[in-house]
Amino acid sequence: MINNDAREASWGERNVERRTRRRWALAGAGVATSIVFGLAGQYVTSVGRFVAPVSDAADAGSLLWAVGLILAAAILFRLIWREIDEVQRRRLVNAAAVGGVASMALLLLAQAAGRMLPFAEPMMAVFVGAAAALISAIIFQRIRG
Repeated sequence: MINNDAREASWGERNVERRTRRRWALAGAGVATSIVFGLAGQYVTSVGRFVAPVSDAADAGSLLWAVGLILAAAILFRLIWREIDEVQRRRLVNAAAVGGVASMALLLLAQAAGRMLPFAEPMMAVFVGAAAALISAIIFQRIRG
């Protein structure tokens, strides 16, 4: 016979296991979303032809692809936000601020140097630079403690 004390003693462990499973599921969903949208990028033109056969197919497909990616990222971000504690939220807000400032600075540099540098897509360079700044800020805060 199991008494109530034994059941209550494992309550915290069960919650930690449940939280860990949810976090791994969210991480898996993020990886799956990245893979799906990464592979779907090569099919944007055919999707665009189906949706808007009159206009330029690549533009319509790219717009649908970008809207879908933003919606998927927003849903995943909301689910992750609910799972993390206030310390992790503060770190994420700080990192987003660093990424935003880096984005603004890189956007000005890309505009000014866009004609001199051989970048086919300068906005992608801005995006990658801002994402690198955001990830660096997260890593720096985690290492610093």
